[in-house]
Amino acid sequence: MSPRTGRKPGATLEQIAELLRDGATYEQIKQQLHVSSRSIRQAREAHGVPVPPRPGIRELPPEQQRAAVTARYPRIVAMLQDGATAAEIKAAGAGTNTTIYKVRAILELPGERRARTVAEALALHVQPYGDGHARWTGPTSRADGTGQPHLWAHNRRYNPRAETFRAHHGRTPQGRIMTTCTELRCLAGAHLADQIIRDADRIYTAIFGADAP
Repeated sequence: MSPRTGRKPGATLEQIAELLRDGATYEQIKQQLHVSSRSIRQAREAHGVPVPPRPGIRELPPEQQRAAVTARYPRIVAMLQDGATAAEIKAAGAGTNTTIYKVRAILELPGERRARTVAEALALHVQPYGDGHARWTGPTSRADGTGQPHLWAHNRRYNPRAETFRAHHGRTPQGRIMTTCTELRCLAGAHLADQIIRDADRIYTAIFGADAP
């Protein structure tokens, strides 16, 4: 392959252009001729091969439309299916009103519901498991679900850990909230401690010892 052009010796711009005219994709041409994207662009420009029009999603059959929007807008789809409002999706930076309503229409999802309360969102997305632990099952900052949990209620975002603490202890947490169990991402209210609880535990241990009940 030529280090300057990125083309396999013998693969001419005309050969590349011919495949482009036949409707071959960039990936198909790369596999067949062992050329780079740069060479393909050069062939298209040198031989005046127009870029084929990309069909709009609305021009596809219904099943392909649904597959296309799911692949193109995974976060919007996930949040809509979770019941998020357009305002919540926009606030999360996942899309514009136009895109959100287009996705909703193509997937034939129901119209917006009233905004959930914090208590409703916690009940929906905090799932108990194991020895008193709980995990978050709702939307996160990443499409694959591995990011920071996002709790949406009253059309705004809340911190699930802070709200779980508040619901369990009946007060606003002070300082950093940490788990007291072996599950680092645990969201069970009884397994969350703020600075006040940690300070109290240290004083109790200093007076009665680490083995005190």
